[in-house]
Amino acid sequence: MIRSNEILLASESHRRKELLKLLGFKSIQCCKHLIDEDNFNYKRPLSKSIIRLAELKADSVFSLQKKKIIIAGDTLVIRAGKIFNKVDSQKEVKSYLKLLSGRKHFVYGGLCVISSRGKKFTRFIKTEVYFNKIEEKEMTHDVLEDGIGKAGGYAIQNFGSRFIKKIRGCYTNVVGISIPELYKIFKSPEF
Repeated sequence: MIRSNEILLASESHRRKELLKLLGFKSIQCCKHLIDEDNFNYKRPLSKSIIRLAELKADSVFSLQKKKIIIAGDTLVIRAGKIFNKVDSQKEVKSYLKLLSGRKHFVYGGLCVISSRGKKFTRFIKTEVYFNKIEEKEMTHDVLEDGIGKAGGYAIQNFGSRFIKKIRGCYTNVVGISIPELYKIFKSPEF
């Protein structure tokens, strides 16, 4: 059985930390990774790039904290080949929501786990998200403020949930990290 004190999340994301509690971990240590995400060069195919970014995050923490289980993840929102990065302003959130309104987009998740013995496990997760049409009056101050700092300009677990028509795939991937895929890694005989 894995003990909570063995888990190190290569992220300062409150959402990811809360999601890990769904696996029964009570006390998860967070550690800031050493990767400059803003200047990461995403290449095609994006599926390989997002896994690579998760690996870089995990490796940067593992080099400092051996003998722990390192978990790292990354999330990309994509529509029509365009990456919808984390946004810094309400204006950007509004622009993103207008582009996503009434359409389908994808949330790509990259996951990397390094066992306490140094064995690496990676996964790529793809979730389809369908938005209802969003009217101008629905883009309230709360909605726009909630989208700041989020990939795609929305948080599915908060105000963004009101715009979801349906999703196909893993819900927790859209929130921040795929709990089902993480669980499969932990259950794996190789782990």
